[in-house]
Amino acid sequence: MTTFEDLDLADAFGDDFSSQEQPVRRRRGLITAIVLVVGVLLLGGGLVYLATASTGSSPVADIAAGEAAPALDSPQGAVDLVSPVGLDGTGITSASTRFLAETDLGRVYLGTATNGKVCLLAVPTGDLPSTECAKPRTDTVLVLRPDDDGPGVAYVTGDGEAPAAADGWHQTQPGLWVVAGS
Repeated sequence: MTTFEDLDLADAFGDDFSSQEQPVRRRRGLITAIVLVVGVLLLGGGLVYLATASTGSSPVADIAAGEAAPALDSPQGAVDLVSPVGLDGTGITSASTRFLAETDLGRVYLGTATNGKVCLLAVPTGDLPSTECAKPRTDTVLVLRPDDDGPGVAYVTGDGEAPAAADGWHQTQPGLWVVAGS
């Protein structure tokens, strides 16, 4: 009986088991190196972009809330107080609110949020308040108009672009613009 150990595999199957010279594959290593370099450059470029975007200076500088809205520098009176329910969830500090006007949206106040932003607040009777906040700048425009065709209120600081009169907006006092619902 013959076993595989007795057979000479080279005789049985030919010379397929001899060592064969394979070409060196340098391209795979080169491609890997190129991909890694491109990846590092993209990552580095992204990090540089993020660093410069967050620290880049804007053409309009931030100013103090009182400079953007002079009403905030006046002392708070009894008419300026907003009920805690009206301020709930808005982030506006109660000591900063100043009454501006009574409009179709309700009582309108100006105030500052805990993060330093200037805010426009409308407190309607029997409904939830509406608020809009932005960084205090010389060109800040705050607009509250919950419904597209409903009443609206806008507060425009010094260099801000006032709403168009052609759209029904009219100024009721310095910085305050209102529009009636259609």
